[in-house]
Amino acid sequence: MDASDFISKIDRLELIVLELAKKQDAFIKKALMKLSLNNKDVYSSEEAAEFLSIEVKYIYQLTHQRKIRYSKKKGQKKIYFRKTDLLDYLNGEIISTAEDLDNTNATLWKK
Repeated sequence: MDASDFISKIDRLELIVLELAKKQDAFIKKALMKLSLNNKDVYSSEEAAEFLSIEVKYIYQLTHQRKIRYSKKKGQKKIYFRKTDLLDYLNGEIISTAEDLDNTNATLWKK
């Protein structure tokens, strides 16, 4: 084996080790997030998606369809979810659906 082959193999090995280190860091970050979820009462979109085991895109679809309750500070884009609302969604007890809002609006207009 000549020196160039040896250096080439060392370079490939270094790339593999770096890739494994990145994967390990991502795994640790995800594991820490999962562990911290039980101690929180309010979740970000990413945390809520992790809690529900769904994609973040689907969280936004659920909020758009008014199938899951969320909070948003005035003038900000970031939305938050209460743990109780996420559990209600999981249990099938959907709060403030579009139909509920229509019924509330209809009731208000009758007054």
